[in-house]
Amino acid sequence: MLFNVSNLTKIFSDRTVLDVPALTLRKGEIYGLRGPNGAGKTTLLNILAFLEAPTAGRVTYKSKPVRYSETALQPLRKDVVLVDQLPLLFTTTVFKNMEFGLKTRGIPKQERKRRILKGLDMVGMRDFVNAPAHLLSGGETQRVALAARLVLKPEILLLDEPTANVDVASAQQIKEAALMARREWNTTLIIASHDQDWLHDVCDQVMHLFKGRLFGTGKENVIFGPWQKSETGRWLKVISDKQQLIVPAPPNQEAAAIIEGIAVSETESKAGDDDLVLRGIVSRLSLEKNTGQVVATIIAGNLPFTVGLTPQQIKERTIFPGKATYIHYDLKFVKWI
Repeated sequence: MLFNVSNLTKIFSDRTVLDVPALTLRKGEIYGLRGPNGAGKTTLLNILAFLEAPTAGRVTYKSKPVRYSETALQPLRKDVVLVDQLPLLFTTTVFKNMEFGLKTRGIPKQERKRRILKGLDMVGMRDFVNAPAHLLSGGETQRVALAARLVLKPEILLLDEPTANVDVASAQQIKEAALMARREWNTTLIIASHDQDWLHDVCDQVMHLFKGRLFGTGKENVIFGPWQKSETGRWLKVISDKQQLIVPAPPNQEAAAIIEGIAVSETESKAGDDDLVLRGIVSRLSLEKNTGQVVATIIAGNLPFTVGLTPQQIKERTIFPGKATYIHYDLKFVKWI
């Protein structure tokens, strides 16, 4: 076992930002973290990177309790690297930026050069080896920051929204390079990202984080408030195309809803009074890594929904990207967290 966390809390200014009763992470696996801004994702990554201490709780690493003193943490930090959402580079060349971590680890000069060139190849930026780092674009900066961590051959690679502020080409390079680390060195990846399609494609487990608490497997459709009460007394959320997502009465207006049992069809016809319908467009189909199930991502207004396809739908190929379709759900399968 790589990490084992129990009864972990982190409190800032009397506000609990993390409350994790239990979490287990295994060597060589890929984990995804999903959740809204402020959910606690960055704080959890910082704790796993040994950069922050929890307020309370127990963290074990490789079956040994973590002691939060600088002397004890220094050797552990050599195993794990974190790529921030907005990484900073030194105002020198790309090569010298990438060399810094290798020097501090005592890697010989020729080996440093070999690793740096390979790292830049992994992110498609070998031609930038002597470029001034402070003149790079946002996507280029993110790629160099990742390459600088990859050359360290980390046991654990933590990525905090690695593709949130980059162009499409850079995002693809970042994704491929991160997965290459798993293939080459059996690196454990923990990825905090809003890119749910990518997470479902590559992760062994996807976890939701909301108001500091972990829940679910990542397959659930989670919709966040605020909710409003209509003139007819129904609770709902008006989405961007003016459709109404109707829910049971929430515990509070900012609660998060888990909608289970969603189905997709080509027609709007309702099975019964409790069957609620939203119009959407199929944005993509993907094969879920763990189960082998084909899932569709359907965009209704500004909300993405993940829906498993039936064997008949797969066989008849009636659901495909760009298809206008309908998602159906039942109020009985809406739960609050």
